[in-house]
Amino acid sequence: MAWDEIDPEGFWNIPAERTKGREAQRVPLTDMAWEVIKQAKIYSGEGQFVFRSSHKDNEPMTAHALSRAIARHWQELGFGTKWTPHDLRRTLRTRLAEIGIDDVVAERVLGHKLQGIMAVYNRHGYDTEKRQSLEHWAKKLRQIVGLEEQDQGKIFHLNMRTG
Repeated sequence: MAWDEIDPEGFWNIPAERTKGREAQRVPLTDMAWEVIKQAKIYSGEGQFVFRSSHKDNEPMTAHALSRAIARHWQELGFGTKWTPHDLRRTLRTRLAEIGIDDVVAERVLGHKLQGIMAVYNRHGYDTEKRQSLEHWAKKLRQIVGLEEQDQGKIFHLNMRTG
C-alpha cells in the first residue's frame, strides 16, 4: 500500500497491475483500517509505502516477509495453530457470510470478478455496499477480540483527508 493510493474519499485504490485479476480495485477504509494505518505511519516515516520494508529503504514490506514473520511468531502471539496471511481472506469471506453479507458483495470485497452473465451485464462498483460490509465486519471483529469502539480512527481519518 502506497500513501498516494489512499484517496480523500477514504479508499485504497489498488492499481490493476498489482492485482491478481489485473483489474483496479477500490477498497473502502474503515475506522479500524485507519487505526492500523495510523500506527504504520510511525514506522513508515516519510517513505512512499504505508507498510515499508524494515531492511530496504523506500521498499514495501513483501507478502513473503509477512508470512515469515507469522511463521516465526504465531505461538508467542497466542495462536493455537499455524496460519498464513491468505487464511485471513478465507476467514473474512466466511465471516461476511455469517453476518449476512450478500455473496456478490462479499466477493467484490475480496476483489473477485463477477462470473458468467453477471460479469457482462453488472457494471456496478459496489463501493457503498463494500464499505457497509467492512464496517459491519470491523464491528464484529472488535467484539471477537474484545476491543471497545474507539473514535480515534475517525479523528485520524479526517486528518488523513485534510493532510
